[in-house]
Amino acid sequence: TGRSFLCSLSSYAVERKIEPFYKGGKVQVPAQGGHLFCICGTRVNILDVASGAVLQSLEQEDQEDITAFDLSPDDEVLVPASRALLLAQWAWREGSITRLWKAIHTAPVATMAFDPTSTLLATGGCDGAVRVWDVVRHYGTHHFRGSPGVVHLVAFHPDPARLLLFSSAADSTIRAWSLQDQSCLAVMTAHYSAVTSLTFSADGHTMLSSGRDKICVVWDLRSHQATRTVPVFESVEAAVLLPEEPAPELGVKSKRLHFLTAGDQGVCVQARVGRGGWGRSTRSLQLQKQFAGYSEEVLDVRFLGPEDSHIVVASNSPSLKVFELQTMACQILHGHTDIVLALDVFRKGWLFASCAKDQSICIWKMNKAGKVACVAQGSGHTHSVGTICCSRLKETFLVTGSQDCTVKLWPVPEALLSKGPAPHSGPVLLQAQATQRCHDKHINSVAVAPNDKLLATGSQDRTAKLWALPQCQLLGVFSGHRRGLWCVQFSPMDQVLATASADGTVKLWALQDFSCLKTFEGHDASVLKVAFVSRGTQLLSSGSDGLVKLWTIKNNECVKTLDAHEDKVWGLHCSRLDDRAVTGASDSCVILWKDVTEVEQAEEQARREEEVVKQQELDNLLHEKRYLRALGLAISLDRPHTVLTVIQAIRRDPEACEKLGATVLRLRRDQKEALLRFCITWNTNSRHCHEAQAVLGVLLRHEAPEELLAYQGMQASLEALLPYTERHFQRLSRTLQAATFLDFLWHSMKLPPLPAAPAPSRRSLAHGRRRKRKSHQSAAGLGLPLPALPHPVRCLLQGVPHGSVLELTWEADCSCHQEPRTLFGLILTLEEKSLNVSKSQRKKFVLNG
Repeated sequence: TGRSFLCSLSSYAVERKIEPFYKGGKVQVPAQGGHLFCICGTRVNILDVASGAVLQSLEQEDQEDITAFDLSPDDEVLVPASRALLLAQWAWREGSITRLWKAIHTAPVATMAFDPTSTLLATGGCDGAVRVWDVVRHYGTHHFRGSPGVVHLVAFHPDPARLLLFSSAADSTIRAWSLQDQSCLAVMTAHYSAVTSLTFSADGHTMLSSGRDKICVVWDLRSHQATRTVPVFESVEAAVLLPEEPAPELGVKSKRLHFLTAGDQGVCVQARVGRGGWGRSTRSLQLQKQFAGYSEEVLDVRFLGPEDSHIVVASNSPSLKVFELQTMACQILHGHTDIVLALDVFRKGWLFASCAKDQSICIWKMNKAGKVACVAQGSGHTHSVGTICCSRLKETFLVTGSQDCTVKLWPVPEALLSKGPAPHSGPVLLQAQATQRCHDKHINSVAVAPNDKLLATGSQDRTAKLWALPQCQLLGVFSGHRRGLWCVQFSPMDQVLATASADGTVKLWALQDFSCLKTFEGHDASVLKVAFVSRGTQLLSSGSDGLVKLWTIKNNECVKTLDAHEDKVWGLHCSRLDDRAVTGASDSCVILWKDVTEVEQAEEQARREEEVVKQQELDNLLHEKRYLRALGLAISLDRPHTVLTVIQAIRRDPEACEKLGATVLRLRRDQKEALLRFCITWNTNSRHCHEAQAVLGVLLRHEAPEELLAYQGMQASLEALLPYTERHFQRLSRTLQAATFLDFLWHSMKLPPLPAAPAPSRRSLAHGRRRKRKSHQSAAGLGLPLPALPHPVRCLLQGVPHGSVLELTWEADCSCHQEPRTLFGLILTLEEKSLNVSKSQRKKFVLNG
């Protein structure tokens, strides 16, 4: 059971981010279509029209806000201008800047436009100047003065042979500039407000201008006079001239001049100009796709649709946004008159409800085509409605909680439950069935139990209460939080209630006795939302610290912290299959999270199997003495201890120096960099410093200084290696000084010649054996028999007068007897060859020495 429990636990990772990509300003579509260029703060975003995904975000090094940009007609060059008065020429397909130059304007650039040949670029600044740049030869060609105020519109004539440039400034006039004569040809006056767009006919003799004064003006460019003024009865932001040919799908049946206008109401209006005057058609274009570039502060978010194919977002706005997750197409829903505060979805996913600061609630219905319409409205609260919850078992009722401290129960009309389309007569009026004053302060959350028989409420008065439905009878009070409650939620499997509070904790309560079962602590600020996942075995919580935490209820453990938001996470909802979650925060981001439990388990299993296979391969390589492959494999596994083992195995070989150098030098550069990082750790330990110094010696002797300096992090590595290396050499120097002194003392002693001894007899041999035993006892302080000492030490002891005490000391590492190539190890090796003593005596000799 423990294994099945662990396997059922979930883990989440970011699947998609819905971030702000457009905050107002210019939008441009390339000639080939398929992409959308728009400004978002310091970046120019490139949007894929089909999927709604941001393909690229181009940002300059100065990280200043972008004030204007333009894409060349050949779709190759993108030039944005920043507040730092820098112009950048981007090869946007490669994502690289090919040229960066300083605009000579004394104020930020407000507008810019390319000529038809993609050679010249005109910029209009807030300083009233118009400049022309040659982007191919990289120099400025013209500088036109005379426009008062900000130049907010520039446009080249479509015929490049005419070399004409048009601009409009704060005085609402249109100026025509001749690039050939470098002069102003005409000042055209007809508008009384800002001119928003200029468009030209195919023959180049007619120009159409639109403005916020609710008129469009047709100009004859041969005489620079206005030929017709067309009122459109709304502020126009853009106008487009249509080709002079019939277009039945747009209602164009003649070859007269037709144009489309985009007004402040967001509707395209078709107008026609003929000999007899002008006409206005009510026929508008059909909307194919809509993108929402900025969601402000997200207050709530919910999955929508029977397969969770859409999400609905409530932001700091009276309107709702419904996103189709596959294409990111957005519907904007209007029904409230003030900020929408909360959302909830009925069981099947076709109906959802919203509540707002305007003291009203709305029920919305989505059809099979994905279109959403308001089907019911209700009001009755005396203050803002801050929370709403739909029935769980059937689509029969919904509950709302308000700042007026009351809870209302609203039955859902049966007419809304039909599978047909939404009624055309208008929204149905909702009537409250029951009203109950539940708390002494604002009600922040309400939740309906899975059986639709219980209701839980959470308030700013620091308590949660349990009520029986539909009579709204009080059953009990949950007390224990130190601050107000933001969210209450029923478990889908157990008789447990979860509460999230501003005291930074999440608590689980038993419904039978209203006692606190568990407390989850981990958030640094208020916990705003909580939800059960993994069939009630885990909790997801979101807080004011911008974190989403995943908790295991069984052991009160936070198994994962999801850090992707930068501000308060107000919205949290899980899909019906528990395989996805969505969060919305005050940073204007909506993030979709995917359950990656199975993927992580499969990756972990594959990683373990790969490690076992590589470890076996490594053992085989070491056994076969194929050190190069073994070292490369150990480095790829990122195991410093295994790499150390391989190097130690190489150094145990009789030809260690040659083999170590050949092996290290044949490694790749990235492997050498990793080996150098390992050496830093080894060098801090006197037991492993010999391997580190051996590797460093190979690199320093055979690698050129230029190559070593090119290693990644080489300076930091040297700073870490030098202190410990100096310490190791100081220890060796002290050992060498002690050994040199001993050698000097031995050579400086004058020993008398020994007399020739006569042939020993049996008695003398026995007497000699007794004297030998005494000499053994006299040398017991050294732990070695005197006759078996090395010649230098034996000669030294023979020259000492009887009864004297001789103490010889030197400094050496106790482990040096394992290293025959050090100085003391070499002496000990000679002793081991000349002395017939046990291993314990040798160790004693080393320690006593």
